[in-house]
Amino acid sequence: MNMIEADKTHEKIIVEILTESFENVMIDNSINFIVGFGKNRKKKLKRLFTYQFKMALMFGKVFTNDDINSVILFIHTKKFTLKRLLLEIHLAFNVIGIMNILKVLKREKVLKMSHSSSDYIHLWLMGTRPSQQGKGTGTTLLRKVLEYYRGKVIILETTAPENVVFYRKSGFDVFEENHALNYPLYFMRHV
Repeated sequence: MNMIEADKTHEKIIVEILTESFENVMIDNSINFIVGFGKNRKKKLKRLFTYQFKMALMFGKVFTNDDINSVILFIHTKKFTLKRLLLEIHLAFNVIGIMNILKVLKREKVLKMSHSSSDYIHLWLMGTRPSQQGKGTGTTLLRKVLEYYRGKVIILETTAPENVVFYRKSGFDVFEENHALNYPLYFMRHV
């Protein structure tokens, strides 16, 4: 399996992979914290992942495998730009909702406190098509990406204990556990 650095031509398929990956995950986690469990869930997931894909292309990298069934989004840095502002306004009105903005801002504050160092790369999101989960597809892509970023500090956060086990197998360690948002957030680091 080879690793591909995605570009804007991959947007539709990558949003599809991420939507499939998270559509039936009905636990308290960061994604559900933002999109909720309502009737427009799938539409909101697609909009959230479109936002994340565009942000990762602007401020980081997006990787997929050559079969395009697993994807990882990275953020290297976030700078203020007009395009970013417009994407965030669109996200606020079309995914988060005005009534939930304060709740999401609280979440961002919690994340920012644990991302205090600026010398890292943020593994923002990873997803694999459900039909490929458990077959080593995501693990292989993650290992190739870690090799690509060799020597760099990579951080991520996850809410699921099974994800902690998954990332530990690839060399990540938990450096903080936080329950400020009424669900666990495990902050992990790979050096």
